[in-house]
Amino acid sequence: MLILISPAQPLSLNKTCRYCPNCDILIAHKDDLDELLERICLQYYPDLVGHDYLVVGTMERKNWKEGLKIESLDELFQSVHDFKKHVEYEPARYIWVKED
Repeated sequence: MLILISPAQPLSLNKTCRYCPNCDILIAHKDDLDELLERICLQYYPDLVGHDYLVVGTMERKNWKEGLKIESLDELFQSVHDFKKHVEYEPARYIWVKED
């Protein structure tokens, strides 16, 4: 996954996510990403802890490994498979109502 942490810090992350072939959707849980990004930022980018981020797309594993040697953002973005759209799902909120 390629993630952009605000203001402009790219981060390529070797994370496996679920995939639904029927819907053609890659599924990542925000709370898992938040926790992982916080740990990475604390270690490498302490000034970016808690900043907004956007998952831009995915990369082939080969490109991800070579990404450690890439020197320009143009090279990095050429190897990214960007998402067609960003979708967020919220769980249904149920409330108990007294029957009359």
